[in-house]
Amino acid sequence: MNKNDVIRFLSQMSSKLFLESDGETVMQAKISLAEEIKKAHQDWIKAQEYFECVTDPDLVDHAIFTEEAARKKYIYLLKKAKQGISF
Repeated sequence: MNKNDVIRFLSQMSSKLFLESDGETVMQAKISLAEEIKKAHQDWIKAQEYFECVTDPDLVDHAIFTEEAARKKYIYLLKKAKQGISF
């Protein structure tokens, strides 16, 4: 994902959250956050499984970084959900 994609995504999310006055948009954002949390957890589990299966020394570092990144994303999303903040 490049810089323009990130900007486009953030623009779309902010438009949806702040331009519509009904509660439906906020509810959709919460559902979306819940789906992202579920996906992040699945990604973390897959990264852990990948790490456990890696035998090639050249891939061990990759597996470690992948697992750590997935874990941090999952924790970040959980914190946002606990704060009641959607992204």
